Amino acid sequence: MIKSSLGYIGIAVSDAENQIIIKAEAVGSSGEGKHLPEILDKTIENMNEANVKTPEGTKLTLLADANYYSEENLEACQKYGIEAIMPDIQYRKRLGGKNKMRYEVDDFIYHETGNYYECPNGKKLMYKGESSIYRGHKGKTYRASVTDCRMCPMISKCIRSKKETNKIKCGRELLISKSSESGSLCRALREKMNSEEYQNHYAHRIQIIEPVFANISYCKGLNRFTLRGKSKVNSQWQLFCITHNLGKCLKGFNRKYGYA
Repeated sequence: MIKSSLGYIGIAVSDAENQIIIKAEAVGSSGEGKHLPEILDKTIENMNEANVKTPEGTKLTLLADANYYSEENLEACQKYGIEAIMPDIQYRKRLGGKNKMRYEVDDFIYHETGNYYECPNGKKLMYKGESSIYRGHKGKTYRASVTDCRMCPMISKCIRSKKETNKIKCGRELLISKSSESGSLCRALREKMNSEEYQNHYAHRIQIIEPVFANISYCKGLNRFTLRGKSKVNSQWQLFCITHNLGKCLKGFNRKYGYA
């Protein structure tokens, strides 16, 4: 991802084997995640136009960072039968192991009858209404009794506070978005990302796309956009991406015919 002081972001999708950019787009917003459905549409369109086929018995896999993690983006991937591997914002905290992490949503049990969550210590978190949560999304708030939390032997793994236990003024809260609810694509992916298999898959992302951006920003010299206006910035970004692709294609050509 290439950023500029003018608010534009350069997004690119590349293949894993040759690091050829399949789709490149400059967008004028601080968050690139919301553009994924449109980027996917154009990526598939470009692949079809180039007659790129997925080997029989396999399916496309998308590796993306946490900025792209959302129910809408996973639905867009599902539309094309793409295996999406992207972490949620709590992913890094969970890597330390259960004994080093704070209890998260997956550690609480939801009871539809009564509309409440049960914590790992067996106490109830009751529904308190709706509120705004991460990045403007709305969700449901569930809160435990402060008395239950003060007396809980597991409080150090549940509530982050520098106050003494008897001075805590609010019980543990859960903010449940659509992506956290049982049956959601986000929740299913989050459970997959807890497995070693998916963590190993995701580890390859940095080896695939980061060298592409490094080549464009460091080797080609585009560390910021120098033009104004969406059309001009997009043209500049795509021109540098074309230059990157030509270099990759020439390298493959030289290797094929023994010039390298």
